[in-house]
Amino acid sequence: MDERLAALGARFVEQAIEIADAIEACLARQAWVELAAPCHSLAGRAGMFGYTAIGDAARAVEEAIDAQASRGEIEHLAAELLDRLNRLRQDR
Repeated sequence: MDERLAALGARFVEQAIEIADAIEACLARQAWVELAAPCHSLAGRAGMFGYTAIGDAARAVEEAIDAQASRGEIEHLAAELLDRLNRLRQDR
């Protein structure tokens, strides 16, 4: 079971890195509604693999979008999320 969990964790890291690319693309296009989906995915799954800070950051972006926060606020929160995802990318 530990091997399976480790494999799932490694798969999550790979997917999170791909999601970071999708988030960057959404930000470049200011596609806020589209940005909510990858953030929702990360918010729901990151904690299961011990990446609570990533999950919290993703949830903050999703909630800001849902609350129709300002562009600046969404971009700020998304930058914090991307910073955490980029650290994950560097650590793998």
